[in-house]
Amino acid sequence: MRHGTSTRRQRGRGNGGRRANSQRMQVFDSNGPDVRIRGTAHQVAEKYVALAKDSAAAGDQIMAESYLQHAEHYQRIINSWNEDVQERSVPRDVREDLNIEQDDDLSLPSSILGASSKVKSSLVSGECAAEMAAG
Repeated sequence: MRHGTSTRRQRGRGNGGRRANSQRMQVFDSNGPDVRIRGTAHQVAEKYVALAKDSAAAGDQIMAESYLQHAEHYQRIINSWNEDVQERSVPRDVREDLNIEQDDDLSLPSSILGASSKVKSSLVSGECAAEMAAG
């Protein structure tokens, strides 16, 4: 039997929490403009922000902006994980209720068209349907 492999089942409450933790603990190898940074997304983002501050203090605004863009990339990764966690924390039946309550009307709002626009648009579509049926 090989070391490190297990035929046993993993214990726990499913893969939901474990997946989120494994993503957060994922190690990134980042090749920045003139530096290589290795660490979790949080660590890499913080390091790029620190390098940007140092570059700005030294008067190199272009390098500072480059570091900030790299930091923003890792911050977006972190934000996407947080959005995934928030989606999973809302129960499914609540999400379905929220989808049902949304208005599916894709026309312009009455604040733009005026108060009587929905009545006019329904009359116009009714007239068009009548013309198509007659023609």
